[in-house]
Amino acid sequence: MVFQQRLEQAQKQILTQALLQSLRCLQMPSLELREFLQEAALSNPLLELEDAPQDTPRPEALEAPPETGVPIERREQLIWDGGGEASDFTACLSRPQSFSEYLDAQLGQSAPLDGRMLSLCRYLVGCLNSAGYLDCELRELAWEIDVSEAELEQALFAVQALDPPGVGARSLTECLLLQLAQGREFTEVNIHMIRFGLPLLAEGDYTGLAKLLGVSPAEARRAGDAIRALNPIPSRGFSSGRGAALIAPEAVIRRDGGALVIEMNERLVPRVSLNRDYCALMGDPGCQEAQLYLKEKLAEAKNLMNNLENRRETLFRLLSALAREQEGYFLRREDLLPMTMEQMAQQLGLNVSTVSRAVKDKYIQFGGRVFPLRKLFSAALPTGGSAEAARSRLRRFVEAEAPDRPLSDEALAQALAGVGFPLSRRTVTKYRGELSIPPASQRRKRT
Repeated sequence: MVFQQRLEQAQKQILTQALLQSLRCLQMPSLELREFLQEAALSNPLLELEDAPQDTPRPEALEAPPETGVPIERREQLIWDGGGEASDFTACLSRPQSFSEYLDAQLGQSAPLDGRMLSLCRYLVGCLNSAGYLDCELRELAWEIDVSEAELEQALFAVQALDPPGVGARSLTECLLLQLAQGREFTEVNIHMIRFGLPLLAEGDYTGLAKLLGVSPAEARRAGDAIRALNPIPSRGFSSGRGAALIAPEAVIRRDGGALVIEMNERLVPRVSLNRDYCALMGDPGCQEAQLYLKEKLAEAKNLMNNLENRRETLFRLLSALAREQEGYFLRREDLLPMTMEQMAQQLGLNVSTVSRAVKDKYIQFGGRVFPLRKLFSAALPTGGSAEAARSRLRRFVEAEAPDRPLSDEALAQALAGVGFPLSRRTVTKYRGELSIPPASQRRKRT
């Protein structure tokens, strides 16, 4: 074996605080971003925050980049007024500990993690969805911050070791197995049930489970009880970080004849500018000792302002593209068309994790209703149509059923097939559960 020395030159992006801040700004909803900016201004004297005056006239409409399809206009105005008076956003400064903050606090106490690994772990915590799952591919996330997938996977292992058990899972199966591995029920039978028997367990088919697992029905029932005792939603019981009363839409989408107008809710986020007095000291020969400090804070301030502008433009590009794709929904009250975040990312030339962050915890207002931006995304069904449209039809059928003769899941499946949604009974059961609709036996109202 011959040992040799050689030099290699390669480009590599460092996981800096500036990059993490950019991703964090995009992910935060407006009210949380407002709080973040207030904290940033306290630590950086070059930052100045100013709320837009409530009586400022509405700016002229700005047209979106010319594209084919429905015309889109952009306007900036105050949308949420809390009943006609200026809202007190300081209420969001006092709140229970959120799920992300609980995880970050544990990471801060993890002595074995070096600085780089700690940054990767916090990055992954920021990628978790509201249920505590990691719903983005590690490959996509590794590409976004230019690290190896293997290194990011090591960080994920560290996150999955945190409390509560199951956090950071990429699927329900992984979530349940992570919890099972921390108790006394980590047995071959229970592992096999989680991997292959969850559909039968959901139906209460213990005879089928006993046959699948090769055990007696009594043993299958005991194993089922152990699995049912696990928590499929790790974040359950934690504060989301904002009360329901503090939810505010990022934008309003409304009809204006045959066009759509997107009114961005810019006034929820204070205007950020540079303090002129401190900037004037940059070249003052009498303040040599403060030059290094001022240069550092100026770079931080400019980076933050750039991140805010990128967030603003990314959100508008996303909303414009969604308005065009879902033109029928907004203009003619049609069902939502299938549209995944992967498809939207390709259309906008963005990474799918960027789209996921832009959508996370964001709300829009349309037709007098405020709903999550994520609602506009729906997976395509193998037979055509979207899952969201199928759920809407399912809800309508349940609302129209006779109270004393509720429809079974099989009957609902036949009804959906008759209107162009041929779904299996198992899929209907899944969608019914997602809509929090109880089974037929619990919906029956005796006269």
